Amino acid sequence: MTEETTGIVSEIKFTNEDNGYTVCEVTGTDGDDFTAVGNMPGLSPGENVHLIGEWVVHSSYGPQFRVDSYETIVPQTEVQILMYLSAGIVKGIGPSTAKKIVDKFGAKSLDVLRDEPLLLASIKGISDAKAMQMNESFLSKTVMQSLVMFLQPYGVTPAFAVKVFKALGSNATARIKENPYILCEIEGIGFKTADKIASKMGFNPFDDTRLEQGVLYTMRELILTGSTYSDYETAVSYASRILSCDRASAESALMRLVSSGKITREYINDETALYLPAYYNAELGTARKLASLCTVPARGNSEKTEQIIDSIEKTSNVILSSEQKKACISACTNNVFIITGGPGTGKTTIIKTIISVMEHEGKTVALCAPTGRAAKRMTQTCGLEAKTIHRLLEFNFAEGENQSFTRCETFPIDEDVVIVDEMSMVDTLLMYALIRALKPGAQLIMSGDADQLPSVGAGNILRDMIDSGKIPIMRLNEIYRQASESMIIVNAHKINSGEKPILNLKNKDFFFIDKPDTDSILSTISDLCFKRLPKAYGYNPMSDIQVISPSRKTSLGVSELNRVLQEKLNPKSPQKDERESGNVTYRTGDKVMQIKNNYSITWQDIKTGKNGEGIFNGDIGIIKEINNKERFMTIIFDEDKQAKYEFSQLEEIDLAYSVTVHKSQGNEFPAVIMPMYPSSSMLMSRNLLYTALTRAKELVVLIGQRDVMYKMIQNNRENDRKCGLCKKLKDLIY
Repeated sequence: MTEETTGIVSEIKFTNEDNGYTVCEVTGTDGDDFTAVGNMPGLSPGENVHLIGEWVVHSSYGPQFRVDSYETIVPQTEVQILMYLSAGIVKGIGPSTAKKIVDKFGAKSLDVLRDEPLLLASIKGISDAKAMQMNESFLSKTVMQSLVMFLQPYGVTPAFAVKVFKALGSNATARIKENPYILCEIEGIGFKTADKIASKMGFNPFDDTRLEQGVLYTMRELILTGSTYSDYETAVSYASRILSCDRASAESALMRLVSSGKITREYINDETALYLPAYYNAELGTARKLASLCTVPARGNSEKTEQIIDSIEKTSNVILSSEQKKACISACTNNVFIITGGPGTGKTTIIKTIISVMEHEGKTVALCAPTGRAAKRMTQTCGLEAKTIHRLLEFNFAEGENQSFTRCETFPIDEDVVIVDEMSMVDTLLMYALIRALKPGAQLIMSGDADQLPSVGAGNILRDMIDSGKIPIMRLNEIYRQASESMIIVNAHKINSGEKPILNLKNKDFFFIDKPDTDSILSTISDLCFKRLPKAYGYNPMSDIQVISPSRKTSLGVSELNRVLQEKLNPKSPQKDERESGNVTYRTGDKVMQIKNNYSITWQDIKTGKNGEGIFNGDIGIIKEINNKERFMTIIFDEDKQAKYEFSQLEEIDLAYSVTVHKSQGNEFPAVIMPMYPSSSMLMSRNLLYTALTRAKELVVLIGQRDVMYKMIQNNRENDRKCGLCKKLKDLIY
């Protein structure tokens, strides 16, 4: 039976940021307190609410009011407005400021706050900027709640509703009703949600706007596969299927987009290539800059450089092989150069020598890598600070379209030489941003393993540069003595050559445990992490052992492995606080990974008290505290960097007992465990296995079916990403 009740929210006990599910205490009009539960996003203590739902009795928590729908009641009288504003609902307004506002504007206070906020600046202590902040906070409370309720039936979470509000403004709901396809431009919302809304509103499915947005959605989806362009036939067929329309309608929409410049067309290898303009411009711009670097005469003197290297060898007590010395000389005397090779081939030694040569010549050097972990490792091995590429380019982390790199053609990188590590992870857009920020006369030296997985983002930059045959390069093939003693290194090279690895040698570091099925693989992984490896090698299960899986959502994928390992390594306990976010339950003591760069989050070194900024994609930490009342958690990264995360930031982290191969890239771990089980052909590849194994420094344990491993080794199909950089380089460099 549907009932209605009214009251003032006294306490928020729990809110799920993803779906708005809230548990709160409400003081009813009769003065009695009760618990209300349901989707009530954006509520704050002090708000007057009208609730529609029914009374239920929870088996553990007793009587509750289960909310089906609700609305906040806007206060009307001066007394009500003063109580409302004094409750701290609007950011920047406390009891004292609330009294000043109501004293001046009376019953019109909320109208002024909403429609004419700059009038608030006439009150002493309120600046124009502060008045606008109050206005934004007030609008986000009132308009946001109605927007969230409007979007929620279409699967748009409160977190994404905030993005919609920021993009479309206070009349967002009206604008969406007028044209739902404006949602297509908002990251994380997209065509499918817009199309669902449009369909329920009775929009014509053959409207030009819908067809064009569907084709653009098709292009964005195809780019997610790693290609920078789509061939014509694939784009038309996919769009027809997405739009449930005939081929002619899809082709007409596509041609309109080409004519308007929203899709760029060119011809590559006798096929029509269709690009989103950002990727076409990035590819062409990168090719032109590389061509410019290649066509400028080589710098320096090889003999002089060799003499400097000889001097460095004497003072550093490091002897380079002829291959390494040749790579150093070529890198120092070319404007652009690539160093590529597998593990144990001496890439780090070469980079350290190059740095010494450049410093000897009085040149400044910038080191960078795609991820924070890779940059940290580069810093440790080279003895010079390395930055992420984003930090080197001084990325501006504003909202929406205001995001940009500060460093560019007009404000280039200061250093004379830029050295990039882990180049296989650099995608097309990032490469273009980096190369266009080089100052005139700067040198670019790139190092990476072309046989690892290509970048998550679109493109195959390192492979395309190498395959073009136009960029100066040194391929390192020799495995050095210390590395050759490791079966991890030996087997990585064997696998990369299509050979079977050497397994289970006594006192070595590469093992295979045969297990026939999912359950036995799971239990073995759990036992290894919890007991066997810590006992045999002294490994810390949290910091030293990393389980890596090819996939995310299979029975042996990252999600299931994280669930199993969390229960084994950090079981539920009354002493451990928990927090749900999406489909994940976080618990005090959990191992987590930062999954996107956050350059603005602050941290404190718990050993020195030093403060700093930035937690980066791939950083791993342990949850120290979960505070559900204050709605934050504290995470310690790298054993000493303590950072505070608001619950609204939990989309930036994930459990990390197990990670995907892509997420592990750029990291190294003492011990790596990987399940070997049948999966999709896309994930059964040699370079995926090779990439995973080369994350291990001391121990590799594969568990499962040997024939799966052998199939992965045999599957060396050429990467089927469609990219145009290789051809553009061949066309531009003679």
